[in-house]
Amino acid sequence: MRGMREVQVLREAFSRYRKALEEALEASLERARAKEALEARVAQGLLSGEVQGKNAEEREAKARTLYADLYRALAEAEEKYQRAKTALEVARSYTEEVSLLVRLASEGVRA
Repeated sequence: MRGMREVQVLREAFSRYRKALEEALEASLERARAKEALEARVAQGLLSGEVQGKNAEEREAKARTLYADLYRALAEAEEKYQRAKTALEVARSYTEEVSLLVRLASEGVRA
């Protein structure tokens, strides 16, 4: 019976890890989409003359003013991505720990 409990704990750990992987992938895709949307809008603004400035810093400042919503969306996507990466690392670490403990238990070593 003890072995069944260990198997269940291990399955739950891997399930959490898979979920964290999926969430990290989705966050990565959201970040990429937000970045692409911002870059496309800035490029369009540069080509149309909407974004102007004497140098790169002035153009960047103008773009940040004009496209604040896109910059904010990118910042939010970046934050979500960082949180997902952290959750993934925690899930990976937990899964490794559980795997090791189950292996030690199956070999008769007490943790």
